[in-house]
Amino acid sequence: MAKKVNIPTPAQQPQSPVLRISQAHAYLGCSRSHLYTLIRRQELARVRLGGRASGVLRADLDAWLQRQRDAANT
Repeated sequence: MAKKVNIPTPAQQPQSPVLRISQAHAYLGCSRSHLYTLIRRQELARVRLGGRASGVLRADLDAWLQRQRDAANT
């Protein structure tokens, strides 16, 4: 009989303070190229994770989203 493995749901997993590029663009709901444009414009800071891997701080993404909401409401 196969051993049952419990896979935690996203709600059970701790939230990482850093999102990889693929996670970050999904989090923002934008394309990968637009995320790189935001990084190039220095609207978001890229974090080096080692080797070729990089990401963006979740707090920076949340702050960027809040600035976009504030700008839309003014």
